[in-house]
Amino acid sequence: MSAILGILRFDGARASARDLERMGNALAPRGPDARRFLVQGSVGLGHCLLRVNHEDMFERQPLRDVEADLTLVADCRIDNREELAADLQIPAQQLRDMPDSALLLRAYRQWGEACAERLLGDFAFALWDGRARKLVLARDHMGQRTILYHRGKDFFAFASSFKGLMALPDVPQRLSMERVAAGLIGAARLNHVPGATAFDGIEGLPGATVMTVGASGEVAARRYWEPRADPAHENRDKAYYVAAYRRVLGEAVSCRIRRLLHPPGLLLSGGYDSAAIAGLAGPALTGSGRKVIAVASVMPADYRGTIRHARRWVEMCARDMPHLDVRYYAREDLDLLAGMERGFAESGLFVGPYGVVTNAMIGIAARAGARLIMDGHGGDYTLNPRGGGLLAHLLKSGHVRLFLAELRAHRRLAEESWRATVINELAFPLLPRLMTALRRMKRGGKPSPPYGAVNQTWTGELAEPGNLGADNAPLQSADPLERLRFIQRKIMDGATAGGAERASAHGAEVSRPFHDKRVVELALAIPPRLHLNSGRSRALARAALQDVYPPEFQTRWRKNDDEIPDFQMRVKTIEPQLLAEIARMERSDELCRYIDFARIRDLLAARRADDHNSGWEQETHRAMQAFTLARYLDRTWRRNS
Repeated sequence: MSAILGILRFDGARASARDLERMGNALAPRGPDARRFLVQGSVGLGHCLLRVNHEDMFERQPLRDVEADLTLVADCRIDNREELAADLQIPAQQLRDMPDSALLLRAYRQWGEACAERLLGDFAFALWDGRARKLVLARDHMGQRTILYHRGKDFFAFASSFKGLMALPDVPQRLSMERVAAGLIGAARLNHVPGATAFDGIEGLPGATVMTVGASGEVAARRYWEPRADPAHENRDKAYYVAAYRRVLGEAVSCRIRRLLHPPGLLLSGGYDSAAIAGLAGPALTGSGRKVIAVASVMPADYRGTIRHARRWVEMCARDMPHLDVRYYAREDLDLLAGMERGFAESGLFVGPYGVVTNAMIGIAARAGARLIMDGHGGDYTLNPRGGGLLAHLLKSGHVRLFLAELRAHRRLAEESWRATVINELAFPLLPRLMTALRRMKRGGKPSPPYGAVNQTWTGELAEPGNLGADNAPLQSADPLERLRFIQRKIMDGATAGGAERASAHGAEVSRPFHDKRVVELALAIPPRLHLNSGRSRALARAALQDVYPPEFQTRWRKNDDEIPDFQMRVKTIEPQLLAEIARMERSDELCRYIDFARIRDLLAARRADDHNSGWEQETHRAMQAFTLARYLDRTWRRNS
């Protein structure tokens, strides 16, 4: 994942080459292969190169078009190269070794800012248009690449990561506690700010957005795409969707693999989503002699206890997919506290226990040679919905006979009571506001605290009880497509790309095939009823990939396996250290304003080491979420004091 950076001054001063170098040094892990900077009066641009694809061997940014007075820096993988080349009349022989950045520059010269709408792939770019005297910034549809920025009194600066921006002495490093709260409690009035970050004065360009910054500092932005169904996929029969599922997802996977200089990596959970990527990667590797370096977090091979984990499903994939080179991560060397501190230092961001494990898995893939690493994130809210709300949708849409059949099948397979089925599968999707109101009444009008060890007085100061969680109402909707669009928009609005910071520390990049624009536009065209069959969700996936998934996937359970299945044991092992740290931190009145340390102790004591739920121990997770936040706040405040 290459890095881009830049400064535009409004006060007539020349952009500082030293500042660009500071930013480049901070972004060095993202671009270990080359670093170049270019200053043109009040504008300075920089690029840190990570060679991932064949065309990157010819990359040399910043890229100049002297005739048109354009200067470009880009972090991109363009998938529709041939289509763009045809429109731009670029010969195939010239295209073969043309970097994606050069193709993008030609596209801007032809179509201006509208070029972003024509691109397919993962991209973030910044372009100085000397004739128009404006800086143009753009980010791909679902935000798989990142642009963060700060607009000061006399300058505008941008970079691919927080550390790049914070290398500038004039960029603030103050945490916004209101935004920290928003991320923790999901408050309606605090949480729905596209591009918001946890730092005052630092914003992220949302996905599918073009921003322009004029030479005098005026800023304008527009969104060029919203999640929608591609009309070409609408109103088709099941056979069409089975074929389209395989074709579109297969192309999304292939686009990420076929031009690579190194073997691809995959974080393989053994679930339907990552296993789909694993299987569909095979054809893209044909003739290359390469394998997918697949890393799975599992219990040790000799483990015989009752913790449920992914090893059996991963072994099935390895058995039936000979193009996988599986590396198991059993976390024998896992040090949660040291891993958190390392994550804080590398990214400058809040890193919890799962971030530590994901970081270790990416490191395993990177050391084995992968520079492009995929994962299955996004399947649940695109092509592979888990089934929440589908029964209510069948009833509400008038498919009564199908509803009754699926309800009976659901009851045969579900490990829940009739009461739980009615409440979770019917009442909440059909009557979300009423059910939320009833639950609030049972709590005496108080909001539900998702993280029980966050100081409730603090969160109460920021939002009135009736607003907490209100923006999540579409998640209980009886319209499954509304649920998908809601989650997709939240992903687009995120300031940073998932996994990017962790991957960059290892000289690698993360890309998510299920976040591909083509995948999203197919997913929103599929009738929701096709995802459910005989009480089992992901029915379309199982039909489309019947010969790709191991046969056992046709009847496997719904439950996902956790990335840290022995989470309870791991936390109990370090509990004395946790309690000592809690005793130290709770001496800080400032920390006690935000963290309920007594509640952390209570949550840690709720379960014994052997009282596990295969990684889904909610009490322990809440305790560690609050503990990690306290450590991060303590470290950040001490560093900035």
